[in-house]
Amino acid sequence: MPEIVLTEEQVKQFDFRPVPIVVKNPAGQVVGHLDPLPSAEYIADTKRRLATPGPRYSSAAVAAMLDALQAERDRIGPFDAAYAEAFVCRLEVEDPKKYGPTEGL
Repeated sequence: MPEIVLTEEQVKQFDFRPVPIVVKNPAGQVVGHLDPLPSAEYIADTKRRLATPGPRYSSAAVAAMLDALQAERDRIGPFDAAYAEAFVCRLEVEDPKKYGPTEGL
């Protein structure tokens, strides 16, 4: 992920309130925008997705599943979608706290 490191002088220009920031190059041309607040569209989409039925997985559970899938691929080599689905189902049954859906997310 790209990173921008500010000088002490640049840091002094921010009052650290969550407001949109315009990023310009040394010639004064706009090269981007930083908006620390979620947009209305993002909030609406998030609410819509939360209203749909289905299991919810924490980011920790998803990361653990991906790590387990990679370890399995390293162990046996490439596999198809059917094998991956069965493997994930096995993970959820064997260790639901680590790999299973989370209630109340």
